[in-house]
Amino acid sequence: MAGEEEAIRRLSSELNYLNEQSKVISNNLSLLSSHRNELALSKITLEGLKGVKQGNEILIPIGAGSFVKGTISDVNTVITTLARDVTIERSIDETITKLDETLKEVEKNLGQNEATLQNISARMNEIEMQAEEILQKKQ
Repeated sequence: MAGEEEAIRRLSSELNYLNEQSKVISNNLSLLSSHRNELALSKITLEGLKGVKQGNEILIPIGAGSFVKGTISDVNTVITTLARDVTIERSIDETITKLDETLKEVEKNLGQNEATLQNISARMNEIEMQAEEILQKKQ
């Protein structure tokens, strides 16, 4: 009887822990997915810039679906952020290559997080079944 209650407490504790881990990983998946979408949009935009000529007018996104009109003065380079307050000037093709590398890494991380979440979910199901078995034996 006391062993069964201890087993239920242990399973409950593990279930709570896994539930919290599941929330963290789900949040990571959401952030990674948003990052992937942003990278993909940047790549599409850069691909589109390849056909733009110097002096062409474009719409520049400023956030929240708002844009300002601007004129392209340099069609060959892009300024990208390397780290906080650190930027570098690269060609469009170099920037697209870096975006592709980052996209691959994000996709890899998404896959790893999805696999971890599936493992957590499977373990949570096992715990629930074990707890049910213990409770049925008590009755």
